[in-house]
Amino acid sequence: MAEEINTKKSFFEYVGLDRNKKRVSGSLDAFTKEDVVRFMNEKELIVLSIDEVSPIFSLKKLSEINVGGVPLEEKVLFMKQFSIMVNAGLSITRTLEILSIQAQNPRFKMVLKESLKLVSGGLSLSDTFAKYPDTFDEITISLIRAGEQSGNLDKIFRKLSAEYQGKAELSSKIRSALAYPAVITLLMVGVIIFLMLFVVPQLKQAFEDFNATLPLITQIVVGFSTFLVNYWYIVLLLTISAAVAGRYYIGTPGGLRVFQRLLISIPIFGPLNIKVQTANFARILYLLISSGVPILQALELTEQAMTNIWFKDEVSHIREQVKRGVPVSVPLLQSEYFPLILGYMVNVGQETGKVDVVLRKIARYYSVDIKASTVALTSILEPILLIAMGIIVGGIVVSIYLPMFQLTQFVQ
Repeated sequence: MAEEINTKKSFFEYVGLDRNKKRVSGSLDAFTKEDVVRFMNEKELIVLSIDEVSPIFSLKKLSEINVGGVPLEEKVLFMKQFSIMVNAGLSITRTLEILSIQAQNPRFKMVLKESLKLVSGGLSLSDTFAKYPDTFDEITISLIRAGEQSGNLDKIFRKLSAEYQGKAELSSKIRSALAYPAVITLLMVGVIIFLMLFVVPQLKQAFEDFNATLPLITQIVVGFSTFLVNYWYIVLLLTISAAVAGRYYIGTPGGLRVFQRLLISIPIFGPLNIKVQTANFARILYLLISSGVPILQALELTEQAMTNIWFKDEVSHIREQVKRGVPVSVPLLQSEYFPLILGYMVNVGQETGKVDVVLRKIARYYSVDIKASTVALTSILEPILLIAMGIIVGGIVVSIYLPMFQLTQFVQ
């Protein structure tokens, strides 16, 4: 009977020594161990061990599991180091090899290692990175491709480093500004729940023992407290249901449009969101135009990068106008969402032939303005939230002590 041929590949991990007696480890999908041995012989590696393992429980695969994607900070460091190394004369393959060893994020390390293999096989860096859309976006790919064509890859990576760093700083600033209001809100909700569930029920029994007529505000608070104590599971279920329903609604195209329209329309937060979108538009368009990307492609990539759907539609409209031969400044001046100053400044840039310079200045201006606005936002929200907390908690306290004060007078 003929020996059955294995037609299913297995996952192997191997350890060997190279010509310099340096320990080398890796993994390979192969039919048999003999295939792994042949692979190692081709690589001029001395075989130390070959183990067949399940890819699910492989330590190597487990180490590549990553939650939350590649942090911006890691990308900033990569772009900066890549620019320095290429500018110093290192080849792309050598640069990728060094940076893949230094990478801290498991996912990023795996991407760089695989990219090294693809680039070593003759694939361009831009086409290689395009295979990892979860790590490198379309704008990054287009800029790298432009850098390859112009021979200024080190300058492109320096620009990308500045772009990612600016994005990381802006995100951090906005998160910091919103952290304080969020903490105060959670604290306020926590205090109210504690009073309703633990303090008011005990005092309610004392009021009933005296058989006293309670003030209206106390009756409302006691009634709300009783409902929470007896039907807390209904409140919890309704809260979760509302959160899930809201999340689902925002996930629909119509719901997303309504939500994002609200984000740019509500007082205090609306103007800040408009500034963020304007800064993103100016910064990304400058980055693309100054790197040699054609204007229509630059507008298309900028459109994809906009995070608010209303601004995304606006950039799409601008691109259609430019495609017909209309200058960029004209639809910008007619825009319902972008501030007029953006259109005026771009118009000046077109007249002087320095649109990229003007866009860079606008991006810097709005970056500074956003930082100042976030500080002002915190200053405005802080007293508002404290006053709201004082009114709500104070109202509950008054509702508790008002009948106690009346009972004290009745006893006297």
